[in-house]
Amino acid sequence: MQLIIDGYNLIRQSPVFRAAEAESLEAGREALLEYLEVYRRLKHHKITVVFDGEKSFHLSLQKKKVKGITVIYSGLGEKADDVIKRLIQRDHNVVVITSDREIIDFAERHRATAILAQEFLPKLEMAYYMEVKGIGEDEEEGLHPISPVKKGPSRRPPKRKKKKQRVLRKL
Repeated sequence: MQLIIDGYNLIRQSPVFRAAEAESLEAGREALLEYLEVYRRLKHHKITVVFDGEKSFHLSLQKKKVKGITVIYSGLGEKADDVIKRLIQRDHNVVVITSDREIIDFAERHRATAILAQEFLPKLEMAYYMEVKGIGEDEEEGLHPISPVKKGPSRRPPKRKKKKQRVLRKL
């Protein structure tokens, strides 16, 4: 599974990352990448993080590998949203993590799965917690409450919703 993450959008959804970003933009990015590196090691997903670079001195798109994660900075006059849209168009089988409504709509129109940053953050934090406590993924089952057994007539959710639920379970 490949994840495309709207970097600053995710940073601004988390109190931990926002606090780091209050020190400096670099500190906020480093905190996010630290958590994502732990998540990547645990889940083995391919991760691409896109940051706005439109106000930077780089004229073109900057791409580098950090801790096994692809980090992209948009070029001068370009927004991270534009880069994310191009990545979605290139490969429809991706999961986009953002809270930006425009990107979510774009992803759904191109048959990619969009997950709200607020839905992804608990999974990211749980992976980091598991790393700190030394808990393996196979021991993770005891950390989640048992879901109740559904009773009554079942309703089938739409295909798009079922796909999103499958992706959320894999995250």
